[in-house]
Amino acid sequence: MNTKIAQRPQSTSITSPKKMKFTVGSVSPLTSGACVAQFYSVAEAMCELGFRVFVLAEGDSNAQRCCFDLLEKYPENFEILESVPASRTKILNESDVVFFPAQPDKKMFQEIISQKIVPVLPEECGVVNFDAQRETGEGFTFESGKIWSMVAALIRASENKKFSYDWKNIQKNIENLKV
Repeated sequence: MNTKIAQRPQSTSITSPKKMKFTVGSVSPLTSGACVAQFYSVAEAMCELGFRVFVLAEGDSNAQRCCFDLLEKYPENFEILESVPASRTKILNESDVVFFPAQPDKKMFQEIISQKIVPVLPEECGVVNFDAQRETGEGFTFESGKIWSMVAALIRASENKKFSYDWKNIQKNIENLKV
């Protein structure tokens, strides 16, 4: 009598997909002293929270020092990209939101809006803060110059990104934004 031995099933491991980090992009030049200090504090908080932060390398020597310091502290979460069109495109394509610590230049803002990228910017910039209950708003706003208000706006954005229905509403609202 011939006995067949059943093949042992190969061990398979189930792995969950790699969790994507919420990504914050910044394409504004960092030049004024207060703006640089605020950006540094906000970027540091974002890195501590596990967010990815992309920065276009445009700014004064103080901004460069701050960015290199953040890069040294958070090599897994903070990235400085050369100020060339390809880097700018990478930031815009890979970021969940674009953060403007101060009022953005009109041309830059129009570019962000035309690509339906969610902005995080000061209240006085003409964008309505997103309200999930009313399904209104085109971005997330904060009080100018207030670091914790900036951090709170970015956290609200990251929390809303988890809800695809809300995120699609924001992007739909962006389409109707008149700049």
